Amino acid sequence: MHESEARPSRTIRFGVFEVDLRSGELRKRGIRIRLQDQSFQILALMLERPGDIVRREDLRQRLWPNGTFVDFEHSLNAAIKRLRAPLGDSADNPRFIETLHRRGYRFIAPVIGNARDVQNALSLERPDATDQKVRLVVLPFSNLSLEPAQEYFSDGLTEEMIAQLGRLHPRRLGVIARSSSMLFKRAGKAVDGIGRELNVNYVLEGSVRREADRVRITAQLIEARGQTHLWADSYERPYEDTLAIQSEVASQIARALALELLPGETQTLERSGAPKSEAYHVYLKGRFHWNRPGDDGLEKAIEYYEQALALDPHFAEAHAALARAKVNRSESSDKPARVVLEEARRSALRALELDGQISEAHLALAEVRKRVDWDWAEAERTYRKALALNPSNEAAHRSYGVFLAAMGRHGEAIAETERAVELDPLCLTVNSSAAWARYAARQYDRVITWCRYTLEMEPQFVPARRLLAAAYVQTGCVQEAINELEEAIRTAGPEPLLLAWLAHAQAVDGRRAASLSRLGTS
Repeated sequence: MHESEARPSRTIRFGVFEVDLRSGELRKRGIRIRLQDQSFQILALMLERPGDIVRREDLRQRLWPNGTFVDFEHSLNAAIKRLRAPLGDSADNPRFIETLHRRGYRFIAPVIGNARDVQNALSLERPDATDQKVRLVVLPFSNLSLEPAQEYFSDGLTEEMIAQLGRLHPRRLGVIARSSSMLFKRAGKAVDGIGRELNVNYVLEGSVRREADRVRITAQLIEARGQTHLWADSYERPYEDTLAIQSEVASQIARALALELLPGETQTLERSGAPKSEAYHVYLKGRFHWNRPGDDGLEKAIEYYEQALALDPHFAEAHAALARAKVNRSESSDKPARVVLEEARRSALRALELDGQISEAHLALAEVRKRVDWDWAEAERTYRKALALNPSNEAAHRSYGVFLAAMGRHGEAIAETERAVELDPLCLTVNSSAAWARYAARQYDRVITWCRYTLEMEPQFVPARRLLAAAYVQTGCVQEAINELEEAIRTAGPEPLLLAWLAHAQAVDGRRAASLSRLGTS
């Protein structure tokens, strides 16, 4: 094989942009943008050390080594200007490239990519192939049936595949989380574009069609960059045995993927105890609602999980899903949070009694041990167990990272939350958690850029705007903080937490009367 074909792409992501350091290409939302070589070299050098100052002398040595005669100041300024233009950046209000007068430049936006890989690509050194992790996304299986009510079945099959593939081989395979993959449902986007946007090597896509009492499922594995079809298969089964269909198909696809991607490393994926088919139908409806935004989806999910358990009390995954849902409900329930969390504990322990290998049950139990027991050592042990069972569990990485931030272990916290971003790059909550880890570490400038990036994806996402305001207060930009909080209140209404933060910002700004009025205190 030719060396250029063997060397994998080195893609670095920031905002809506991605840089392929091997091919020298800059893309925005998958569309290639022309960039002159000198401007690209400047960008590559800054991406080698994001957050650090790149001195003007370093740039001179890279672009115009000794013996090159050029008007350095004019040429560098022009190259920086040509770089900022396609990024939509400005020196006065930088989002990506900050100018430090007479010193150099600094790349200030959050970067998703491995710094060592950047250095390897810049020096044209081939990394050790054993260090490379295969990255895969399972796209939502298309519902080709004429019944929209069957949507939960196709979505359920997608989740089943993500869950099983996520624990297939932790050191070699990373699987993108559902919340990011579902954004491409009916998007009609080309596989290579999806691969670039999610930074994945392979895409699994498929379809589900029900006709009378039969179900036909097709699936195919595609190499993203070259859009090469590596494997495909189809399955036809009686519809009445839904569980057997989904479990068998997911297991067979997982094994086929293992043979294609990870030869010799297949492991057992069967369930420890198959639930009753009717209970599994109801459980899938619960998963469908669990992934809907808002409290309505949460309450419907709990309702279906409880129905599934009424049909089959030994259904371990349903107990685990109910535990996760109860943990979420504790944040908004009319009941005291402790009461709801104890309900979650009982569900998680029952799930683990039935099957000790369920990552979601360990994650729910870790949250209870953190929030109710204040048993930090046992909570951390349980987080680690959840991740050991499924290293592609982005919720476990995110929650563990937030836990580590509270413990003051900031480097570990940032690593965990950024691992969650790698697995779920388009999830607003995951990105906000990564920003929170930076906030706890007092990296306020990085928090601001990360929150701005999140708000570019969804301007009405209040948690990111609230955290952005908090970072503005810490950096002395109090009026900007007040503006952001007022915008959040216009979006979400006068929530007590937003009002309290706004009162704090007004107090910091010296507006004592306004602050007391906001708090309802005379």
